[in-house]
Amino acid sequence: MTLPLTRCLALAWVALIAAVAASTARAAEPLRLGWQTPWATQGQLVAVLQKTNIAQLVDLDLRYVGFAYGAPLNRAALAGQIDVLLTADQPAAALIDKGARFRIVGRMMVNRTCLYTHPASRITAIEQLQRARVLGPTGAAAERVALKLLADAKVDAKQLQWGDLDMAGQAALMRTEQGVWPGADALYGFDPLPADWQARGKIRMLGCGPVSAFVLASSDVIERRPETLERFLKAFSLAWAWYAAQPQQANAWFREISGLDVPDAALEEAAAVEPNKSAKRLADVSLDVSAKDEAAFAEAAEFLRGKGLIGASFAAPPFAMQPYRAVRQSLPQWQSFERRVAPR
Repeated sequence: MTLPLTRCLALAWVALIAAVAASTARAAEPLRLGWQTPWATQGQLVAVLQKTNIAQLVDLDLRYVGFAYGAPLNRAALAGQIDVLLTADQPAAALIDKGARFRIVGRMMVNRTCLYTHPASRITAIEQLQRARVLGPTGAAAERVALKLLADAKVDAKQLQWGDLDMAGQAALMRTEQGVWPGADALYGFDPLPADWQARGKIRMLGCGPVSAFVLASSDVIERRPETLERFLKAFSLAWAWYAAQPQQANAWFREISGLDVPDAALEEAAAVEPNKSAKRLADVSLDVSAKDEAAFAEAAEFLRGKGLIGASFAAPPFAMQPYRAVRQSLPQWQSFERRVAPR
C-alpha cells in the first residue's frame, strides 16, 4: 500500500523535528570534567577554562568536578559521574583496564617527577643510594620514574628499603625543619612540590623524569556526543594557548583554586617540560598523541601489570584520536577565537 504524498511529507517532517530535538538536547547536556585540584599545569589549564570566556566561545556547558588525587577521580569515572577527565598515564591505564569504556582522546601534558634527598644528606648522587631507605607515593607514576632513575644509575632496587609517603605527608615533613628525615634517606614525588622545595632549599634534587598525562572521554561522549567532545578539545587547546601567553595570571588563578602557596618560579619550572608551554599562538598547540606518548603509556601499563594491578591486555584499543584530528583539520575555521579569549 502506498502512503499519500502529504502523509509521507508529514512523517518526514516529524522525523526531522525529532532528530533536531535530539541533537539539540545532546548539545545542551552539560559536559562533566573531572580534574585534580592540587595538580599543577593541569590546574592552570582548568583555572583558565573556569576564569575566562573560552567555554562560551565554543558553546560548551562545562561542569567542573574536582578531586584531591587520581584514585577518587577514577572511582567517579567508574560510577558514571564524569564524562571527560584529566589524568596521568598509570591511572589512565587502570581506568581503561576496569572496563569503564573510557578512551584516550588527547595528550594533556608532560609532567615531571623527581628523586631527592635532604640538603644536609651525605648523598649527593643517585649512585650513592645503595641500601638506602626510599619513600614516596607507592604505586604512583613517580615510583616508576624513581625505579628507572635507579636502574639507569645501576642501583639495585631490591637492595633498598621502600616505604609509602604521599605528597601531603612529605609536605608535613618539610615543615619540621629537621636536620634529617626520620626513616628516609631519599624521597620521590611529583611537581609542583619538589620544584617548590628545591627553590626554598629544602631538598637536594638527584634526578627527574617525565610522565605523560592524557585527556580521556567516555565512550558515551565519543559515540553519542562527538560534537560536544570536539568543542571541549577546542576549548582545551584555547586554554593552553592562553596559559602559555599569560602564565602569571594562570598561576595566580591556580593558587586561588587549589589553596597551594607555590611561587611562580616553581610553577614555571614544573611546566617547562611541556612543549605546549612554549606555544606562541594557537596553531602551535598540539594535543596529538605521539609515538613517544604511546610508548610511555605502554610502559605505565606494563608497570601496573608487573604489580598485578591490571590484566594482561586491554579489551579495546586505548586511543581514540579521530575527534581531535577533526578539530585540528577545522582549525582555520575557529582559530580566530584565540583573539576573543578574555577573563570573565
